[in-house]
Amino acid sequence: MRLEIRNGDWFGTAEWCGPGEVALDIPDPGRREWFQRYFQSENAFLTGAVDGAELSVERPDSSQEAFIRAAYQLARYSYEVSRESSGTRSQARAS
Repeated sequence: MRLEIRNGDWFGTAEWCGPGEVALDIPDPGRREWFQRYFQSENAFLTGAVDGAELSVERPDSSQEAFIRAAYQLARYSYEVSRESSGTRSQARAS
């Protein structure tokens, strides 16, 4: 799963290669380092029923699903993320 990441002008891609492995093609060293930390960090969130909520933790690089969730959450930081999927393009951006 390869995603394009933009912030105004296009500047890089991120690709989930396997558990714990995200390949980044980002020319700017500062941004690349930020994305490395972002995809290696742990995210905590509540799951389960309202009356029995549990705390769950996942790393964005742990699975393809976690990678996709984290990538589209980049919209919070004013990034646009898009991917090619069977000839169609999906996109997320902050409104």
